[in-house]
Amino acid sequence: MIKFILRRIALSLPVIFLIATTTFFILRLAPGGPFLSERAIPPEIQANLQAKYGLDQPLWIQYGRYLRSLLRLDLGPSYRYPERTVNEIIVEGFPVSFELGLAALLVALLIGVPAGVVAAVKHRGFLDRLTMSVVLAGISVPTFVLGPLFIFFFSLTLYWFPPALWGSPEQLVLPAITLGTPYSVYIARLTRTEMLEVLQQDYIRTARAKGVGEFRLLWRHALNGALLPVVSFLGPAVADLVTGSIVIEKIFAIPGLGRYFVESAFSRDYTTVMGTVLFYAVLLIAANLVVDVLYKFLDPRIEYR
Repeated sequence: MIKFILRRIALSLPVIFLIATTTFFILRLAPGGPFLSERAIPPEIQANLQAKYGLDQPLWIQYGRYLRSLLRLDLGPSYRYPERTVNEIIVEGFPVSFELGLAALLVALLIGVPAGVVAAVKHRGFLDRLTMSVVLAGISVPTFVLGPLFIFFFSLTLYWFPPALWGSPEQLVLPAITLGTPYSVYIARLTRTEMLEVLQQDYIRTARAKGVGEFRLLWRHALNGALLPVVSFLGPAVADLVTGSIVIEKIFAIPGLGRYFVESAFSRDYTTVMGTVLFYAVLLIAANLVVDVLYKFLDPRIEYR
């Protein structure tokens, strides 16, 4: 397994290099710049700013400096927040986004896995149709619509939860449900499909013939095999939940990394956008690696070669 992990890390380095290079040149070739605004800046001040951050140098020199800084894990200073570096912005904003993503993942699992199991056990019955109809309705409404609806109903009408901000468990409930609901649909459908296949296996019939109870049969024998596709989905989903929290953070005024990413994109803050993209790319690669390692614990038949 150690060789497998080291090999995956080695293979991910060219991917990170390609992402860094592509992001660098796309941002540099896009119209506008970090020091262009609606208010006219005197040419002398703009030239000084360009020289301070090395933007007056040829593009290949800027690219070389960026790669050298990247090798030292230095993502550079932020153009929009000149008193802070990109590393400091990520350290400050990511824990909030990560906490929101984990809470949304927990919501998705708590809704999706039981719904998929119930739908599979009651296949083609009333509960199967009802469960799949409810989870399908959850994905039909986008999060930027679902969030304001939750705020209007649960905050402004029932006064159950605060409508915005961050810091207390109550303020986490609505954003987590809003972000986790679409993913619960995918988990429910994956669990249902795989559970239907597992329940037809010979070892399940043997366990039933031996008199194993239905709950123990599902929990001890069927669920492990049915969760393999769900675990595969969770790898990209964890990273996607964190990156997908950008919209949710704007709706609920959450001080996460998504706020900095959106503001930096609008202001052409090259270093912050590149640092955030690279950080999320590394996060996605790490999540996929963790999922591949977890396969061994869910299915002992899997071997790493």
